[in-house]
Amino acid sequence: MEISIIASGSNGNCCLVESKKGSVLIDAGKSGREIEYRANSLGKNIENINGILLTHAHHDHLASAGVLSRRYNIPLYMTNNVYEESKQKLGNITKKIFNIDHSFKIKDLEIKPIKTSHNVSSCGFIVNKFGLFTDTGKITVQMEDSMKKLKAVLLESNHDIDMVLNGPYPAFLKQWILSDQGHLSNIHASTLIEEKGKELQLALLGHLSGNNNTPETAKIAFETLVKKKLNYEVCSRDKESGCFTI
Repeated sequence: MEISIIASGSNGNCCLVESKKGSVLIDAGKSGREIEYRANSLGKNIENINGILLTHAHHDHLASAGVLSRRYNIPLYMTNNVYEESKQKLGNITKKIFNIDHSFKIKDLEIKPIKTSHNVSSCGFIVNKFGLFTDTGKITVQMEDSMKKLKAVLLESNHDIDMVLNGPYPAFLKQWILSDQGHLSNIHASTLIEEKGKELQLALLGHLSGNNNTPETAKIAFETLVKKKLNYEVCSRDKESGCFTI
């Protein structure tokens, strides 16, 4: 299975997961043209995707989901809550509603929604042995349990706590970022990987804030807290981060 990080950051998110028989895009938080350009740079073709999975209704995760769905006749998979929150933005689409408590298949990809904790209805996904968890203010029980069997994960490492506290944001925004419905810090992400990622071979740190984090800060936290040997990458906010095989 191959994982291609097309975009990852608080400024846009998009991840392509491919097996021998099927492929899905998780989120589409850049313009359609930008996603196509970055995918092509990685040798990928958006036309061949079998489904787009949506984690939640924020713009940096579904900006062009409706456009790509119509352009290439790709169904969008989401919970009913996410659909109700985003249907005006998505427009006329082919929708597939799933229950967050039940797994489903697209071609040979076994997809399991995983509960996350954000200020809107949200979830992460496990696709075979790969997990993607972003936009969550806390590590949910479902995230913790699922980490134990994953070979690869893209995990939110959004902010450095001190940068948030000492930064220019107003108090209410700082409070939200650090809350259980906000975002995961570098420390939260790296601790989860160290403590629960027993079978992990690859860790991708993503969804970095542009104001409250830096790649070097996330890297220092990871290398300080994670003692097990595994490959890791801090995903770029500004360009595609590459393709990874598990």
